[in-house]
Amino acid sequence: MQNWFNFEGKKSKMKNTPILLLCIFFSCWVLPTLYAQTEGISIPDTSRIEKVNVFGGVSPSKPVDMVVDDTQSSSVAYNTPLHEPLPAPDWTLKCNPVILARGEVPVYLEHKLNTSWSTEAAIGITFRDMIKDDVLQEKPLFQKDPNADVLSGLCGKIALRYFPGHHACSDFYFSPELDYTSYRKDITGVYMGSDGQYVKGKLRDEQQYADFRFQVGWQNSDALDSDFSFDWFLGAGIRLGSENNVEPDERNANVIVLNHANVVTPVIALGVKIGLGLKE
Repeated sequence: MQNWFNFEGKKSKMKNTPILLLCIFFSCWVLPTLYAQTEGISIPDTSRIEKVNVFGGVSPSKPVDMVVDDTQSSSVAYNTPLHEPLPAPDWTLKCNPVILARGEVPVYLEHKLNTSWSTEAAIGITFRDMIKDDVLQEKPLFQKDPNADVLSGLCGKIALRYFPGHHACSDFYFSPELDYTSYRKDITGVYMGSDGQYVKGKLRDEQQYADFRFQVGWQNSDALDSDFSFDWFLGAGIRLGSENNVEPDERNANVIVLNHANVVTPVIALGVKIGLGLKE
């Protein structure tokens, strides 16, 4: 869910989205902005400052000490950060609360390979996609369809991350990734059977998608001076998929039909993951 909300070119008034979008905006932009304002505070570096007695061995009643900085002749350097970043753990377990709206519940695991590279993989299950089934259809959120039995599907992803600042798992990064998602549900209704007669039963509504994305993000492992971390990301790519959609018949709204379609569409990923560092 990733990461993340996928925009597939469908037009909708999206009457149910203001509160949902406000929560996403607050999570993805306000919180990191507040945290970023606390960065950059610095204190003088006094580790290389020595005290020299100006009387050169003479012991006056009130000796005077002169401060000498061997790195700068007349001033003290003020470029040392208030605290150095804590070393990122070799393994980090993560969850992504944003993509719960897409009906995805994956568990992520990131492994630091060295100071510049890491890998991330995820596996999980899917349920009802509220963005597609409620928001885009202009239906009330969390309203259960009596004719739909939602079944669990699968989701997973794999990614390779590069940290140009050489602080793997705790810095700005680039990442290509592959994401797989599937949704399933059974729709009860009247449809035309193979013998040409109308029967009442269930048809399987199913979608499978493979996303190829390139993402940028920022991950910090010392935001709370603890084992918790935040991973903010934004990405874009292309989606390839196959859909078997159960929909009302255009000629008779009381009859359902199964329509197949292949999907090729742009996709956008936006969100935040919350991580817990694991010590070996």
